[in-house]
Amino acid sequence: MCDLLSGWTTFGIGGRARRIEIARTRDELIGLSAEAIVLGRGSNILASDDGYDGIVAINRYERIERDGNTVTAGSGVRLGALCAFLAENGLSGLEWACGIPGSVGGAVRMNAGAFGGEISDRLSYAYVVRDGAEKRFACDELGFGYRNSALDDGDVVTDVTFELDSATPSAVRALGAEYADKRRATQPTGKSAGSVFKNPRGVSVGRIFDEAGLKGLRRGGAEISPKHANIIVNTGGATACDVCKLIAVMKDVLREKNVAAHEEIIYLGDFGG
Repeated sequence: MCDLLSGWTTFGIGGRARRIEIARTRDELIGLSAEAIVLGRGSNILASDDGYDGIVAINRYERIERDGNTVTAGSGVRLGALCAFLAENGLSGLEWACGIPGSVGGAVRMNAGAFGGEISDRLSYAYVVRDGAEKRFACDELGFGYRNSALDDGDVVTDVTFELDSATPSAVRALGAEYADKRRATQPTGKSAGSVFKNPRGVSVGRIFDEAGLKGLRRGGAEISPKHANIIVNTGGATACDVCKLIAVMKDVLREKNVAAHEEIIYLGDFGG
């Protein structure tokens, strides 16, 4: 099994972890060491070039069950796989997630969203390991906001229950394909961690970076996408250091414009302060 973090993140960047484990069941997630950092698909992670001197648990708990319009998904389920299941079963409400390269657990933690929808819109309950015990939290207990929740670093999502609407499979597939096409038209393909910064209310940081001429700016193998100025792409052989250099430039632009924007990227390992 690959112990390079580059093999477990969508950025394709990162050195070795001290140990990597695979959690394939709910019980394995519940039994993880409190020291373990849990990754789903690693879609918003920038791992250090020096790796991580700790345990990384890769979440591959991928159960999906349906009871009428209620669907319960394991936190390791890919959003794409969940969308396919919902389309097959004629269940509507999460079509906006088609094409997002993350997992259910990560989507809950970040309150992922697109095209006006958010994961919290359809979430009924999330089951979370906190302080060594699994607890059930209702949607209104999870403190959802724009691209965030009240889940702590040590919390591990196990199962998530969604309430959906009935529709025809063809209608769900068509709407999901429409959203996926929109995503492909506006966002780059290739290795990235998605948006670098969250948009403050009423502000598009991508537009700010575009107007500042940052599209296409490169440092080593990392490039600010010519297609979307709030996304950095690993064009081949990029290091975490290359990415950080570009993020520093982006932060300078935000400071000059007096815009306070929080990063969506989560840093794993030592970045020298």
